[in-house]
Amino acid sequence: MRIEKAVKALEKRLYQFPLFYPGKNPDAVRWAIMGLGNMAEVFASALDVDKRSRIVGVASRSLSKAQKFASRHGRGRAYGSYQEMLSDPGLNADVIYIATPARLHAEHIRMCLESGKSVLCEKPIGLKGSELEPLMALAREKGLFLMEGMWMKCLPTFRKAKQWLEDGRIGQLELVRVDFYKRERVDTDRAVFNEKAGGGVLGDFGIYALAFVTAFLGGVPELVRKEKRNSFANVDADWQIFAERNGIRAFVNLSSDFDGLSKAALIGDKGSIEWDSQFNRTNRIVLYDERGVRQEVFEAGYKSQGFEFEIEEVNRCLKNGLRQSECVSLAESLAALQLMDALRKQD
Repeated sequence: MRIEKAVKALEKRLYQFPLFYPGKNPDAVRWAIMGLGNMAEVFASALDVDKRSRIVGVASRSLSKAQKFASRHGRGRAYGSYQEMLSDPGLNADVIYIATPARLHAEHIRMCLESGKSVLCEKPIGLKGSELEPLMALAREKGLFLMEGMWMKCLPTFRKAKQWLEDGRIGQLELVRVDFYKRERVDTDRAVFNEKAGGGVLGDFGIYALAFVTAFLGGVPELVRKEKRNSFANVDADWQIFAERNGIRAFVNLSSDFDGLSKAALIGDKGSIEWDSQFNRTNRIVLYDERGVRQEVFEAGYKSQGFEFEIEEVNRCLKNGLRQSECVSLAESLAALQLMDALRKQD
């Protein structure tokens, strides 16, 4: 038994080094993961096939779960608690991906930053603006990288749309339109149905719509109005939102009560840009002129459901010594949370 344990311990250590990490570049960015649920599985699978990334540690509240996860993804060190991983001097990680429940994001970001580790945190990066602001200050103080996992903004479609807008292809932007409909089953483990988990559609997948709006309005709206309906579970299930900033308006519809086309559009005085459904993950956008005649179609191929572009952005920032991403800036993440704050204050 002692020999077997020693062999396993040696194997874990060997896999911390590129020579024993098949198919990876010698200078691959070293990732650790906190929280090993479904989102972590998706993200880790994208890291597995990226030669410029490797997983060196994973942490869960269950050591058995962490060990099984590590055997599937990277064969790095497995930890039975988040604090155990962060306090391990042998954890040679460049960045930690946080995929814990949203209500714990702020707490876990702080733990990582205080341990001297850069962070990519799954969306939403917090539940309110007042949670994020001190974390931004802490990251600056520590000289560490911090980014929200708003992968939508890293997708080629989102970047191409911004380029078309900046190039004047639709003239002056007048309206931002977002619809997000996604029927959810009642499950108390899902934040969208769990008030104590920070729940409701707004704080769950609704953050994509808010991030989309604030990105193209250029910040927190000056005027916000809303209509809202709560579900039987006493969490918000339906929203109609109107927002305006610098004369640009935004219309947003959200619902967890039914399925529908979840599309988005930018409408200007000389044309429009339309995102296919589901707008936050689509690989296709279309450019129209002011008469509604299609002018151009842009499509991009995805290898790992599009998460490869978010990983590429984080790796690029770390390799270049950047403390935050330009395409997923902390200012924009804060603006989306502040819009959420403004909507909740109207209750």
